[in-house]
Amino acid sequence: MSITKAPPGFREVILIESGVGTDQHGQDLTKACVRACKDAISFNSVPSLERLVPGGAGNALLRLQLAVPFDSSADGLPTPPAIDMAEVQACFAYGKLLPVEILQGGARFESMCSVPSLGDSAEDSSWVYAIACVTVGY
Repeated sequence: MSITKAPPGFREVILIESGVGTDQHGQDLTKACVRACKDAISFNSVPSLERLVPGGAGNALLRLQLAVPFDSSADGLPTPPAIDMAEVQACFAYGKLLPVEILQGGARFESMCSVPSLGDSAEDSSWVYAIACVTVGY
């Protein structure tokens, strides 16, 4: 097995988790990103993190990469969508979250079902997907 160099700012990487989140009605990418983050961190437990990270879990570094569908600007170039980063950051109970990296990706599929009472508009019945990758280390 070959292990690559840790990301910038990290001395050691302890674990990497990924998750997927969606918003079928309302096309809310913040909601999809929060769900993706919770999916990434909800199915693991690292009880030794307090001992593995110098100074304890509060000193853990968290790298968050979010892949989301970009919007098109007036000139046709892809632009990152608006995401409420405070809501996304609230998913993480400990550690120091590094600046979040927003990557073009995720997905936007046609749901073929617009339900205005659930937040859909008549113009957009898409189903948005976000992908989160969380790296934990120090």
